[in-house]
Amino acid sequence: MTPVDAITVTQRTEQFDEGIRSITQRRGEDYGHPLENFELISRMQDCVAWCDDPAMRHALDMICVKMVRLVQTPDHIDSILDIAGYARTMAMILDDRENQDATR
Repeated sequence: MTPVDAITVTQRTEQFDEGIRSITQRRGEDYGHPLENFELISRMQDCVAWCDDPAMRHALDMICVKMVRLVQTPDHIDSILDIAGYARTMAMILDDRENQDATR
């Protein structure tokens, strides 16, 4: 590695570290401490674990994440839209499966 490469790597690493600090701080301001947030998400996902369909279960898991975030910040429109998006992906999965069944 040349000295120029070392500088670039260091700069990128520093940019990465600063970005992580910034994201962690903003997420904490919006959603609270990760420990509490993750514990609540885990509790909701325990219920979702009963879903036998892996693809649907994943979408439901993601909805759980967004729902817990909305508990902390109910006016966060991005989380509301994300829930709608995950619900739509569930409908897309159902449509795709139905179409695959029809072509068999």
